[in-house]
Amino acid sequence: MNKPKLFLILFFVGFLAVGSSAFLVTAGRTIGQSIFGRSFAETQLRDYVATVLKQEVNGLRCQSVDTNKNGYVSCDYTTASQPNTPRSVECSAWGLDGFFNRGCKTRTPNFNN
Repeated sequence: MNKPKLFLILFFVGFLAVGSSAFLVTAGRTIGQSIFGRSFAETQLRDYVATVLKQEVNGLRCQSVDTNKNGYVSCDYTTASQPNTPRSVECSAWGLDGFFNRGCKTRTPNFNN
């Protein structure tokens, strides 16, 4: 009599874990990116400019949500040495993609517009 109850409890816990994971990967991803995405991408951008370009960021602005689902968000920035020259890159997005994609890369043009 105890084993069916244990089975039902384990089944319910497993179902809840799978359902929660599916939510976080789909709808929860957008919610998380809306809350944490901009600051995560801006941190990635600051690190990129400091380590790769060996410069200091003067001003920056990143999108918070990965709209094209490539794991990166668009960012624009200026450096302290060239404050009047805006530059654009793509930096890793917050979420599951942000754990696989780190840092920034040059933005590729989108010719589908």
